[in-house]
Amino acid sequence: MGSYFFSELAVKDINEICEFIGQTNVKAASKLFDTIRQKCKLVSSFPNMGKDYSWIGSDLRGFIVDDYIVFYYPRKDGIDIVRVAYGRRDLKALFEEFGDET
Repeated sequence: MGSYFFSELAVKDINEICEFIGQTNVKAASKLFDTIRQKCKLVSSFPNMGKDYSWIGSDLRGFIVDDYIVFYYPRKDGIDIVRVAYGRRDLKALFEEFGDET
């Protein structure tokens, strides 16, 4: 079984997303948070199962949860989640905006 780690930016992303959704539907926000954690746990055991996003960053992978993409870097014993973003955002710009922070 693999492990997963959330970067500070990923935690910030999740908090902002859940706060926004929670303004109108607390249950939906809680469900999204739980689903993200469950999928992270699954993917951490199979780090290369996500979609290849190397066009954004070397070795970057991601998986979809509802309308969001969870971006991560695989490692031998799991994954490092670097960002969580709405799927219709300009993804390349999202990563360029934060440069080395991811």
